Amino acid sequence: MMADKQTFELLELDTVSFDADLPFLAQPLEGDYPPRLQRETRLALRVLAAPGETPDDTNPVLMRLEAKLDLALEVSLLERHPDRPSCTPCRLGLNAVAWLDTQPWTPGQPLLLSLYPNPDSALSLCLHGRVLESRPHGGTLRLLSADIHGSFDLDTHLMWEKWVFRRHRRAILGR
Repeated sequence: MMADKQTFELLELDTVSFDADLPFLAQPLEGDYPPRLQRETRLALRVLAAPGETPDDTNPVLMRLEAKLDLALEVSLLERHPDRPSCTPCRLGLNAVAWLDTQPWTPGQPLLLSLYPNPDSALSLCLHGRVLESRPHGGTLRLLSADIHGSFDLDTHLMWEKWVFRRHRRAILGR
């Protein structure tokens, strides 16, 4: 799979996926997947899954209104989440993610994965994951993968799929 900027050596996923260098952070998940984060992620996925193309006959007033709403969303999210994780090579698939990390996560360990859909966005996704694989990768780095299927109900999984497929197609066209 071709990455947005460069090719990364990451664990393979068994579904459609895309590679990117995104703000990404894995943290231990103590307790349940917080409902507030589930709700915020569901709302963020609605934005990401929305059609990105606009027909030629789109009303300019509606396009201007949409641009204003996008700006208001980004500004409010920047104030809400002023700190963001550093960019990390990752592979995002339909039911799993893979990334490079320095932490020695163990298989089965529950995680809270925070990611931003692109390096410039303030829109964040928080996903519940379970480590599938953790493999040494030279020095202190580890190749990791996590099952994120438990993050989604049926509707949010469909939105996640739309976004992943869209990014997958973009990566293929960018080759």
